[in-house]
Amino acid sequence: MLKWLRKSFVWLLALLVGYVLLVQVLRWIAFGEEERAALALMEPLPPPPAGEGGFKYLAFPDLDIPADELDAALARDLAAFGEWHAGAADRMTMRGESKEVWESPLKADYPARAALNLPKGACDINEPDCLAVMRGNEPVVREWLQAETVRLDLAERALASDHLANPYPLAIDSPLAGFQMLRLPLNAIALQALDGDLPGALDRACGLLAAERRFFAQDGMLIDKMVHGALIEGAAGLVLGLRRADPAAPMPASCAQALAPVVQEHYLACGAFKHEYGMVASVSRQVDGGGREGWHPRQAVMRWTLTSERLMRGWSATHFAPLCSDEGKAAILAGDVPVASFVPSDFASVDFWAAPFSRTLADIAAPTYDRYQDRLLDHAASLRLHLAAIAAVGGELPIDAVPENAASPGYTLTVEDGHWVLPLRLAPNNTSNPIRIALPE
Repeated sequence: MLKWLRKSFVWLLALLVGYVLLVQVLRWIAFGEEERAALALMEPLPPPPAGEGGFKYLAFPDLDIPADELDAALARDLAAFGEWHAGAADRMTMRGESKEVWESPLKADYPARAALNLPKGACDINEPDCLAVMRGNEPVVREWLQAETVRLDLAERALASDHLANPYPLAIDSPLAGFQMLRLPLNAIALQALDGDLPGALDRACGLLAAERRFFAQDGMLIDKMVHGALIEGAAGLVLGLRRADPAAPMPASCAQALAPVVQEHYLACGAFKHEYGMVASVSRQVDGGGREGWHPRQAVMRWTLTSERLMRGWSATHFAPLCSDEGKAAILAGDVPVASFVPSDFASVDFWAAPFSRTLADIAAPTYDRYQDRLLDHAASLRLHLAAIAAVGGELPIDAVPENAASPGYTLTVEDGHWVLPLRLAPNNTSNPIRIALPE
């Protein structure tokens, strides 16, 4: 009996060792030239923007923290999050999700603010005609803004900064900026105009548009890019409405940068995609790092048969590579967005058996990112049309020259019922509603 047990144990051990060795061979096969090239393309993060950061002004929208304490509060929160994030591997589930949610220690020391909800008649950040939406609802919006003077001041300080780069470690659970606060300046400017101060409102609207175009040009996180792109549309629509209200008014100096020609390269999403890849790489390293201090059979099985930090990074990088290669960027600038690479898990494939859990996580972290690039091209086409329309309304550009000046690769601008009409690739809320701007009378 003992002899049979010994033989069985030896056979089981041999099978286990053989399987582990087979998996290592499969991993060697799975990590090929495509993965190496993709990693070389995606690994370097864009350099951080220079100058004074304004993230602190948007960091805690739901906490009443005095402005002169924001630097210390952010430093404390960064340190606490860094310590919490260092233990992320021990909280990671098999799906790459955390068993806990980050809770800032600042909540124990500062009173909470009410949620920043839009009242009736107020404008969201991408509202194409804020003046029309707000007209007739001025008392409600005024009362709302008067109750939000502190957050309005913080938002305007953020807009005056050089950048809004997120200083937290790149991770899927990192705190984000309270971009909802940027609705406040947009609405304050529109209310100022409806109260009769058109010159002052135009100056501020151009300042808002210039600031957002500055932030948009920086290679930050994807959510930053999308928010700034949306607010650029709202700010450009507001400038157009103000210009239409008084076409003969002189343009403030702040409008020079706001109305500068569109730089198409600013609308490439690759820099933002590198941050998205960095988040996936962070998850991969956390999964791989779980249990490395000491030894546990479960973690050994995970590392040697089920997960591979290098393979997961390689697979994630190949997903983004078509949108970040030189060929892909050239195609995007020509109006042809490549499809992000995605091959669903094949349970009979070498990739799957080389690291089943990592392959599954890589698939989960691979949404249709090409649609985000489509949306950014929509923003570029929209801004071109708005800039041309603003010039036409003010008499600086002949009306019949607008189509040429607003031309965008892959888009067709038409005139219908006294409006310029621009169909979009991916309109807000995934509808196909085109942009419609009335021709000057």
